[in-house]
Amino acid sequence: MIGENGQIKRKKLALWRQLEQLGCLWSYNKGAQPDDELLIEKALLYLEFEDLHKLSDLYPMKQIQEVWRNRLVSQGDYYGIINWLLAVMFFDIKKPERYLKRYGKPRLGVRA
Repeated sequence: MIGENGQIKRKKLALWRQLEQLGCLWSYNKGAQPDDELLIEKALLYLEFEDLHKLSDLYPMKQIQEVWRNRLVSQGDYYGIINWLLAVMFFDIKKPERYLKRYGKPRLGVRA
């Protein structure tokens, strides 16, 4: 029987393979092992909303939202509509414009 750790690793790898099959990871070596932040970032960017529940099966929502804020929202308007949709549909943020404006600019001393 595979322990929980093994099952989680398999689910993460399956998610990474799904992103590879979609052609979203063309710049990464085949068989590369992603770190958690990279996997979350790429899944948020490229998976369909219906598939994002896979992230919440693997990571706490707080961690997912932190990666989103640090890696995607912090880039300002670059991912504008994607960030707005994630804010409303995935993170259930009530005032997305205010939230995105607040976190949409990198702050000094914070590395994304």
